[in-house]
Amino acid sequence: MKLFARRGAVLADVGDGFVAGEAVALQAAFAGALTAAERSSVEPVRVDLTLETEHGGRALVVCRNHVVGFVPPSWDQAVRAQVAAAGRARLATTGQVYRAEEGWRLWVGPPHAGDFPAPEPGADTLRAPQRRILGIALPDD
Repeated sequence: MKLFARRGAVLADVGDGFVAGEAVALQAAFAGALTAAERSSVEPVRVDLTLETEHGGRALVVCRNHVVGFVPPSWDQAVRAQVAAAGRARLATTGQVYRAEEGWRLWVGPPHAGDFPAPEPGADTLRAPQRRILGIALPDD
């Protein structure tokens, strides 16, 4: 047994792909996960992703150690089964971060050409965080 061995990776089966949920509420996570050059890009940015599960909660999409989205309800059971089958290995896939009218969004799966589809109904349940300046909450307009 190696003390500092890296976990292996198992390639996730995400079919044609899907749009991750909760992107509106996780804009700060996107800012932390992307480099300055990637944030300024108008083209979709290719990223490596890891799919994980919370203890008894939802399936997460992780990019560069930042939770950047949640697996939509239609894919939740399939991803959970793959995470369980992977054991201690990481469940890895690729994706693309792209700009939408409400901010950054995440496509999970093989590269997508053309316009990205809208997230499935019920994928976004968290509200956007309240705007703040120096930690002081600003009133909503």
